[in-house]
Amino acid sequence: MDEKNVRELLNIILDELNGKEFIWRIEGSANLMIQGVVVSVRYLDITTNDEGIEIFRNALGKYLVKDFFNKKTYGRSLICDINGFEVEVNSYGDRKLNMFDKHKNLLWHELSVPILPLKYARIFYEGIGRKEKVDLISGYLD
Repeated sequence: MDEKNVRELLNIILDELNGKEFIWRIEGSANLMIQGVVVSVRYLDITTNDEGIEIFRNALGKYLVKDFFNKKTYGRSLICDINGFEVEVNSYGDRKLNMFDKHKNLLWHELSVPILPLKYARIFYEGIGRKEKVDLISGYLD
């Protein structure tokens, strides 16, 4: 998935959310790409809380493929198919992984998107044992 695809998906998601204010952010490789890290994006990864899962479930219902309790994250997960691309929305039972107090909105291609700044993304990846992502991000911070 390239920047154009990510931008199109975010446009659709933001339209479907219709200006609702709640806690959520882009995560994973798309979060890194939006911040200028050269990385491959396979799917769009979103993190939210329990309230946000309900909002996403209602807003993206027509795209919903799977809705389940994720044993890996100890929280709810939604898998959506939007224009042939996978969008995964997760809540974490392990609240320290949420880092919602660290996220910020970034203007990217005229879209205001909530992201996790790189220095905190590195801490997140350290916490889940993803050394290759930690090393990749470190190259952009040092």
